[in-house]
Amino acid sequence: DHLWIYGLAAIAVSIMAYGASFSESFVNKYPMYKYAGASSFDFWSWELMYAAQFLGLEFFFRGTWIKSLERTMGSAAIAAMVVPYCMIHFGKPFPETIGAILAGTALGTLAVKSRSIWPGFLVHVTVAISMDLAALARKGELFGG
Repeated sequence: DHLWIYGLAAIAVSIMAYGASFSESFVNKYPMYKYAGASSFDFWSWELMYAAQFLGLEFFFRGTWIKSLERTMGSAAIAAMVVPYCMIHFGKPFPETIGAILAGTALGTLAVKSRSIWPGFLVHVTVAISMDLAALARKGELFGG
């Protein structure tokens, strides 16, 4: 029932990633693997490993963390999860760190309502791929370009 919301979120963050690609701090940070643009093999190998990291992140923050605190804290478990979730974004471009508060709250709320981390995982992977593609294109380094 909530899948359409995740679809809209994926589209919105892809557009934001494109907009962010005009920022020097964004282009300097992404992709985090400096050879991601060398070839399509390098890019997709990197994205696959990056996606595995997001699976762990979603499982921990939107799965284990919220589920374990929800019984005692109710919806405040989402706010408790957002604080360290935002903190793992320290050192990234400032708008992304601030965006993590909004995204963490939204994905946490949807995870509670849908009882699933999978749509949030897919949104996270969509964001990562969009950000890396936008940054590589902006730098002219997309697939060896």
